[in-house]
Amino acid sequence: MNSYQETSFMLGEIKVSPSHNMLWVGEKSLKVQPKVMAVLHYLACNQNRVISNEELIEHLWEGRVVTHGSVQKSINALRNALTELNGDKEIITHYSKRGYQLKIAPEFLYAIEPAAAPHTKLFVNYKRWFGAVLLFASLLIAYYTINWSQVYLPIHHQIEFHNTQGYTNETGHERNPTPHPDNLHVAYIRERPINNQPDNIQSEIVLRSAEGKDWRITGSSGIWSTLSWSPAGDSLVAIEITRQKEGFFQPANHLYSFHIFTLDIAHQQLLEKQQLSQWQGKIFSVTWWDEHTLEIVAKQGPNAGNRRYHYSIKNQQLNLLDEIEGVANPIASAVLDKKTAIASLIQNKLRISFLNTAQKIITNTQLDITAADMSWIPDGSGVLLYSEDEHKLFAVYLNGDQVTIPLTDNKDKRLLHPHYSADGRTIFYTEEKRISNIFLSNLDSIKFQLTENTDFNYAASFSPSTEKIVYASVRNNQINLWLVEQGQETQLTQQSIPQKVGAIVWSNDEKYLLFNANNQLYLQNLSAGKTILLLEDDNYIEPIAYFPEKKELLAIKYSNDIRNLWRISENTQKQLTFGAVSSAIEFGGDVYFQYVGENGVWIWRSQDNQLEQVLIDIQAHSKLLEVDEDGIYFMQGGPCNESNVYYQEFTTSKKIVALIQKNASTSTTAFNSNKGLLQTECYIPEANIVLMK
Repeated sequence: MNSYQETSFMLGEIKVSPSHNMLWVGEKSLKVQPKVMAVLHYLACNQNRVISNEELIEHLWEGRVVTHGSVQKSINALRNALTELNGDKEIITHYSKRGYQLKIAPEFLYAIEPAAAPHTKLFVNYKRWFGAVLLFASLLIAYYTINWSQVYLPIHHQIEFHNTQGYTNETGHERNPTPHPDNLHVAYIRERPINNQPDNIQSEIVLRSAEGKDWRITGSSGIWSTLSWSPAGDSLVAIEITRQKEGFFQPANHLYSFHIFTLDIAHQQLLEKQQLSQWQGKIFSVTWWDEHTLEIVAKQGPNAGNRRYHYSIKNQQLNLLDEIEGVANPIASAVLDKKTAIASLIQNKLRISFLNTAQKIITNTQLDITAADMSWIPDGSGVLLYSEDEHKLFAVYLNGDQVTIPLTDNKDKRLLHPHYSADGRTIFYTEEKRISNIFLSNLDSIKFQLTENTDFNYAASFSPSTEKIVYASVRNNQINLWLVEQGQETQLTQQSIPQKVGAIVWSNDEKYLLFNANNQLYLQNLSAGKTILLLEDDNYIEPIAYFPEKKELLAIKYSNDIRNLWRISENTQKQLTFGAVSSAIEFGGDVYFQYVGENGVWIWRSQDNQLEQVLIDIQAHSKLLEVDEDGIYFMQGGPCNESNVYYQEFTTSKKIVALIQKNASTSTTAFNSNKGLLQTECYIPEANIVLMK
């Protein structure tokens, strides 16, 4: 082992701790992967010479068979980390065909001295005395300068749980458990149909005691979406969605109301209710900065950016907070004793930034997920995160460590809004059971139920001949594709698909299916019965068409919320549009699409790779359904608020109703002008609150 293996060192202004895999500049810090730190440490220990790829592989990869690409990947990650902390100043130099060298000589902070000769013993004792004084002075300085909230982490909470039990067991919809600071009460949201009418819902805020007794605090004909207790637990803020406005492929533009409930919990009395100003746009999170101030992460209007705000309840004033470097796109924040955790999207990946009470960054932690529920761990050591796509619950600490909390894998259930109890011994969360069936709504608007089970069936798609229908289904905790032909069901996939299926498209010869599961694209060979992972991308990717003779596909790729059209073959990927695309469908090898927020329809022609507008007056945020030689079928409205199906001619722009929707509360996945619509009905799924112990 190198004598400096556990020794911290300085690279200019950057402090490096190999044993913690951490880099610091002032209060700003970043955690890197162990292999990345090993490369930096080896370069530092051998800074006086150029280090080849072969030498790095021999010493750091311990006999494993790896390529120069593995070294390059670690070097790139290291350069990105150094650039984030120290700007664009070059620290690692690459010499072509030779290797790498640090430009800055490291200063090791606690170098080990060689053994002293006998005749230097007196001098060594003097050095040790002087070193002890220097060490004592250093400790005094460190005591007043080190951020001890980062060095010392109180781990007063459980990360191992042995069982779960229902906290609410009613047949209905109970969600958003929010434990009270007294560790005895839990606020939650309950939804109930009025007069047994599924479309007429009463939304209530309920407080449950340790004895299981419920106190209904208030009700609403709107939808309660967020709850948060004030630091002392005297007040509860609740966000009410009074209007939901969301078109197809359109950013949310809801209307919200803020409510503050001041409570006497012991006597079950509502002391005061305040309705604050309304908010139009999208609210991502609400937390308390102090007993009289709310911190909000939101956007004002559908096209605004995500920002952090403070709202003074006493003065009823909203203040926009200054942006923090590296936290330009926040999607949530949480506050505990004025320490702040901010979740933000950086290059389509989630970053957690911890800020001290002065709003200076303590540390940043990069995560390989795109979204997560976030709440503070009560002891202040870090935050609890849940990623729905990965079905992963874990704690992220102030020093960058991540600890996974094991969960039962239930693919037909959603886990939402996890929160620790105040003592850190239990976790409350919402468990939502998903059940849906596939319906065919024919051209006469008559519905036929194609599946009849208690499973989660979705993403149905017509074959080109319309003689077959394929859909995804969750059965026995496995996701598979199923084929319906002449009234008979057949399971297509032999191995369970790892994540929820997005869209399913057929090849024109009906020999292949192309489908996505998050950022993975799969090819199903129907004759061979084989499923092949065709492509894995850094971003979410949605198939539009597949051409087996050319081994080429058309797809929509996401970058954050921006969608663009791509053509992908075995060896190349080419971006076809450079403006945000909403709905898109293929016909004859060409793609018809809309730009986000713009009326009309455009076409990308495969023959000459040209773009052309073919209609100018189809309303923006429509859902394109099918194209023929003369015109295009589409619907308007939004998810679970669908319009009739319309047809508009290319030459005359004449518009007619092609199919009447008698029930707008549906979600359409496919349309065929000879058959009708494949869809599922929208509903409020059964949900209960579960306790991990």
